[in-house]
Amino acid sequence: MRNRKFKWGSLAIVLMMLAAIIAGCTEEKQKAPEATKEPAGGQETTDGAFVPKKNLELTIWNTQGTDVQAVEKPKEDIPGDWLANKTKVKVKEFYGNGGQQWEPKLTTLVASGNLPNLVMTQAGQGPAHHAKLHEGDLNWELTPELLQKYAPDVWKNVPAYIWDSIKIDGKIYGIPFTFPVDKQIDPNVSDELLSGYGMPKNQITGSTVLNGLFIRDDILKKLIPTAMNYEEAMKLIKEKNAPLGDDFVLPIKSTEEYIKFMYDIKALDLKEGNKPVYASGYDGGDNWIALSVLGADMMGYKGYYYTGWLNIPEKKMDFGYLNPAFKEAAKIQNKMITDKVIDPESLVHNAEKFKEKVMNGQYAIVPVSWVGLVDKVNEDLAKNGKTFRFVPFYTQVPQRPEFPSYVEGPPSFLDTLTILKTVKEDEVPQVLNWINTMFTEEWEEIKFWGTKEAGLYETLSNGQRKFKDEKLQKYLVEGDSAAMDWRDAKGLAFNNMPYNGGTPGFWYGVSKWANSASKYNPQVMNKLFKYDTLSKAIAFPLQSKWLKGFAPVPNVQSWSAEYANIPEVQKLWSTRASWDDPFKVTLTSKNEEDFNKKWDNAVANFKKVVDVNKMLEEQTKVMLPLLEKRSSQAK
Repeated sequence: MRNRKFKWGSLAIVLMMLAAIIAGCTEEKQKAPEATKEPAGGQETTDGAFVPKKNLELTIWNTQGTDVQAVEKPKEDIPGDWLANKTKVKVKEFYGNGGQQWEPKLTTLVASGNLPNLVMTQAGQGPAHHAKLHEGDLNWELTPELLQKYAPDVWKNVPAYIWDSIKIDGKIYGIPFTFPVDKQIDPNVSDELLSGYGMPKNQITGSTVLNGLFIRDDILKKLIPTAMNYEEAMKLIKEKNAPLGDDFVLPIKSTEEYIKFMYDIKALDLKEGNKPVYASGYDGGDNWIALSVLGADMMGYKGYYYTGWLNIPEKKMDFGYLNPAFKEAAKIQNKMITDKVIDPESLVHNAEKFKEKVMNGQYAIVPVSWVGLVDKVNEDLAKNGKTFRFVPFYTQVPQRPEFPSYVEGPPSFLDTLTILKTVKEDEVPQVLNWINTMFTEEWEEIKFWGTKEAGLYETLSNGQRKFKDEKLQKYLVEGDSAAMDWRDAKGLAFNNMPYNGGTPGFWYGVSKWANSASKYNPQVMNKLFKYDTLSKAIAFPLQSKWLKGFAPVPNVQSWSAEYANIPEVQKLWSTRASWDDPFKVTLTSKNEEDFNKKWDNAVANFKKVVDVNKMLEEQTKVMLPLLEKRSSQAK
């Protein structure tokens, strides 16, 4: 995080005071603890459907990371316009944390009286955020009765165990969505969706393939001549039309080789124009890229995040900043920053500056997903006249024994929306109806093909569909990214990933499945799913050794819904900047002695802000029976 001009240690006190003020004011105005009033903005038809009567404009705050990138819109947005006309709801503003963490942003919003209407959480962090908002009486409770009445499609598509997992003190405060394609979520999911959109974890990235690191292909080729550049990779992809993840694995097999490789990049002394090229750089936010992505890949603790995990060998919950491997990863990167292997300026970047440098080629190794889908990023590089492309940076640094590879379960949600009390009580049904509409088949079809009235497509005799416009057909169905600009695709193309805003309807919207999985997706509907792009082909074949050897565990992240009711976990997330920022400062250390001093001070501050020992004890109590159940299920 950037340096602040006020003391982060006082953040919790400020937040509590502000939340108390808001809660007091709200108590007088809001007598009901839940949204129960009859809707003023609509009425029910004889068949029970909700028909909105008034227009609503909503603001959405995305709490993930430190910021969102600028949202772009298409020239014409057929799905978005349909959704707005049907629900009479429009999103007028979609914003992020403005370079901060979510908790100081919340403090600012409360103090200024500028709270949004909806809070969007990602990466499974919903319940922890809902709990903090609930402390200040800032968000509406959504009773099962309310959800069944105004969001029936949402209610029936979300498994009961997920509704249970998202509850705070036994009550629901948000809508979960964006699920991994899995039969545990929906037993009726088709094999086509499973094979095309399933997200198996692999041991190379410790996650899914698109969440891994990528590297400039020209730099990779200079240092490892046997590696494939983008042109060679695409040639092989066209020949094989199959998952080719194994073919991208590089002969970097130890932490020492990994570090040497990064210094070898510096030794090339490359420039883009007159600007230096670094081995890597950060987005200026928290320590996620440094310690949960790059550090994990380099040190052999892939899949373990500094915000907490399950210590599998010792069967207890643990925390990254208290572990020597994470400290060593930070120390190594501190030296890399001093040696200008890693861009020193990137410590104070924002999301836009990070994207700018990535797209300019100033970073060799990057988590491309933080900028966009790798296919779109490479397409933009070509349009901008760049001669390099990004390809996977699949290394073989083995997992340390204390960090065995694992797979969590059961599958759960990625994103949530919680409705704040800036939405009037009698407007809540209309907002729920808007969310519910995006869970319907009608919306799914329109999102991919447009409305029937628009007449964009024709149905063929074999049941498949074809866009009447040749350019739309090539772009949206045949996958020819050069056929047209996405802005001309009638709102049927998504330029950004959900984390970054996007279209249709000004933002990406609510969806049941992740990764645009749908029976109406042209690739599925026309049986065209192919491994014909880099993002698809870098997957590992089912028989690959990199998809095996995982220990089954329950959901074990500190943000997992299972731990959301633990007070110390709630405090962990509500005070994050105050304990996280001092560790970011360690990366600016002058030497090893200075680093050790700063790290020790950061640990002491962390333990002062959060009762870490008690938090881990309480998490372990919750985790152990879940682990026993998960282990027995896997036998």
